[in-house]
Amino acid sequence: MRKVVHKIFWIWELEKEQAWINDMADHGYALVRAGRFSFEFDDSEPGQYIYKEIFLKGSSYSSKNIEYFKFLEEMGITEVCAINYPATCWVYLRALKEDYPGGIELYSDVESKITYERVMMWYMLFAAIVCGLGAALNLFMAFTPYNGVSYLNLFVGIGVLVIMIFALVDFIKRVIRITKLKKERKIHE
Repeated sequence: MRKVVHKIFWIWELEKEQAWINDMADHGYALVRAGRFSFEFDDSEPGQYIYKEIFLKGSSYSSKNIEYFKFLEEMGITEVCAINYPATCWVYLRALKEDYPGGIELYSDVESKITYERVMMWYMLFAAIVCGLGAALNLFMAFTPYNGVSYLNLFVGIGVLVIMIFALVDFIKRVIRITKLKKERKIHE
């Protein structure tokens, strides 16, 4: 039986979204399609699948990514679905849990982890800048002398400012992770 769940995850909540999808799989719901705000599940055996989400450069239809998906299929990992953005795609992968009891680890070497964290770091910085501009515009409009105080702009400005702070905190966490990974890389060299 198909089950549709509407849920919002912020871009910096990748690990939280992945944990939720894996929890749904543990309860017998296999992900079959995901959108920006909705997830579709089919019934499955509880704990049958394990999921991993990744960002890739380019469209999911690009020849480079299609080759990568073929390589993953040889390892028993299949692409469930993908959400395409202008220069990247967000991909949902699935494997049998018995084949990957510790989880799907694609970024196993230090250099791959650094590359992944850098990509996510720049997304967070971009999100923070856009939110900062939106917050500044709304707060400016909230206090224009022509209208008096516009409470709608004030509340929107404060809301977007809070989102900007979350994006900046995640940006800083990723910078710290990259620094730790670089130290780890030096130890292994």
